[in-house]
Amino acid sequence: MLNKPLTRDDLETFFLIRKKKGSSDRRALNKVLRALGIRLRGGTTRWSVVLRALGLAETQDPSQWVELTAPLLTANDVAVLLGMADASIIYRWEKGALPANTPPFPATIDLSNGREDARAKRWRRAEVLAWHERRTPPKYVKVAPLFGTLIPNK
Repeated sequence: MLNKPLTRDDLETFFLIRKKKGSSDRRALNKVLRALGIRLRGGTTRWSVVLRALGLAETQDPSQWVELTAPLLTANDVAVLLGMADASIIYRWEKGALPANTPPFPATIDLSNGREDARAKRWRRAEVLAWHERRTPPKYVKVAPLFGTLIPNK
């Protein structure tokens, strides 16, 4: 499944890029692919390329494969999933303005490469549900840094 070719339609579904019905406009997808450094070959790419662009290693626990390849969620989708009336609270939680005694909100997946007001933040469903149910969030294997690369202290 790691080597299954992903078409533009598959990528739009995964990154949850919505476009008008009947439109063939791919500019939104092209911006996301450019920001993540994903280049299509023959109009397709592989899951391994997408995972690496998101900072994840190609070798993941097979039991997590379904949640890793599930479509990402927008703030509106997260709000609906959690039963909230407004998505703006999701952005406040993402910035750390959480109710008392609440664990940190799951980290965002930024599809805009840091552009201001790009509205390209996504979350994984499994991570949001684990946070909501106060379970341990799933751990994914990250990409190992290249030999000789300096890693800044956080």
